[in-house]
Amino acid sequence: MIKKLKPDDDEQRMTEAVRMSSQEIWQAGLHAFARAQEEGGKQFSMQIFEQRVLRALSAIGVPTAEEVARLQARVDELSAQLAALTASQNGAAQAPDRAAGRKPSCP
Repeated sequence: MIKKLKPDDDEQRMTEAVRMSSQEIWQAGLHAFARAQEEGGKQFSMQIFEQRVLRALSAIGVPTAEEVARLQARVDELSAQLAALTASQNGAAQAPDRAAGRKPSCP
């Protein structure tokens, strides 16, 4: 007859602790996986919604943020050119006025 030995009390507690720990890790992994699936679904739905909104705005002629940024840069560029042109014209117009405003020198 084969005699079964009882495992030590410490060994049994260690086995139970490892079992509980692995079960907790497994449950945490399942929870993280479920949450990732849920969040991924939300992200996908949000992306589809954004694409639909962009398509609708484009259809009615609303410019994109990139188009507005390009237009703003062009307006800034043209404003700088206009300011430079205005300054050069003001400088050229003031030179004859000064010459006309002088009195002729008498010998």
